[in-house]
Amino acid sequence: MMETLLELVDQYGYIAMFLFSWIVFLGLPVPNEIAAAFAGYLSEWRHFDPYTSFLFMYSGLLSYGIFGYFAGDRFGTRLMIRKFKNGKMQFLMEKGENWIERYGSFAISISYFIPGVRLVMPYIAGTAKGITLIKFIVFAAPSAFVWALVYFQIGRYFPKSFRRIVEEVSLKAGIIAGVLVSCILLYVLLKFLKKKYPSFLRKRIRYRNK
Repeated sequence: MMETLLELVDQYGYIAMFLFSWIVFLGLPVPNEIAAAFAGYLSEWRHFDPYTSFLFMYSGLLSYGIFGYFAGDRFGTRLMIRKFKNGKMQFLMEKGENWIERYGSFAISISYFIPGVRLVMPYIAGTAKGITLIKFIVFAAPSAFVWALVYFQIGRYFPKSFRRIVEEVSLKAGIIAGVLVSCILLYVLLKFLKKKYPSFLRKRIRYRNK
């Protein structure tokens, strides 16, 4: 796994860090989390400039998302299904579509913290009505920045154990995303109740205080 990434770096330098976000689509068996952390590792131990390294890695992540959006808009989800002919990909596609239907554009932001779903969400967003390219970028760019920065810094500050840490963080990221979704839904529900029934909560409080 690491040998594959090192070969890319030896050949292409900073350009390799841009390509790290494309490795899954290109067919290389390296998780995105490991690749992002590896970019941070290189900036500390191979004397690459950390700011330039992060910029290339983050740009690659965004460009992959934009490519996925246009591919989804043009070809639907068929491209990913044909590229990765397995039941897991079909499951991820269905899961991503359900998220878009339930959470709208917020699903794009959340997906960056869920392994697998992050890979397919740009394609699904491209097929979704009402999600323009600008809206996709608005919801994707901040989450992509946070995701990239977290794993990049893990690689910088924990060079000897970043693979183990990445696995643990990826597992907990799913839990955190679930809590975040619950908070968003609760906020939307309370906002709806306040708008639809402005006196509902106040009446309830008075009744309970009697």
